[in-house]
Amino acid sequence: MQGGYNTGKDVSIDINGPYGPIRIPALMDFDSKPKITSTEITPLNGQTDELNVPKGWTGTFSIERKDATIDNYWAQWEADYYAGVSQPASTITETFSEPDGSVSTFRYTQVQLKLDDAGKKEGDKTIKQSMSFTARRRLKVS
Repeated sequence: MQGGYNTGKDVSIDINGPYGPIRIPALMDFDSKPKITSTEITPLNGQTDELNVPKGWTGTFSIERKDATIDNYWAQWEADYYAGVSQPASTITETFSEPDGSVSTFRYTQVQLKLDDAGKKEGDKTIKQSMSFTARRRLKVS
């Protein structure tokens, strides 16, 4: 925490996949956004209302590759897909250490993970991987 503000260091992310915990040794960033469908309603009096309907969550995260965690997860997911195995959903738990000393925890449910980029491999550079997800809900746990 810096000057009463949260920074990325104040957040921990835990992913529980269909094969057990997905322990990413170098998670670099995590971004989540609510999906909202907005409909404008304008009756004859001309006063416009807006109807917002939640449609789940989307997100992305990036990884500096230190081991085969993500590659192994995706290889198993792909093998299961082609073998006709149904994919159970994952969960993501997001925990904040708040500036006042309290802890806030949120859980994304019915998460579907997708490997977006397995990473570019070049000489002396690290391999950056990225994944995205959709979730049905983001629930407050504590």
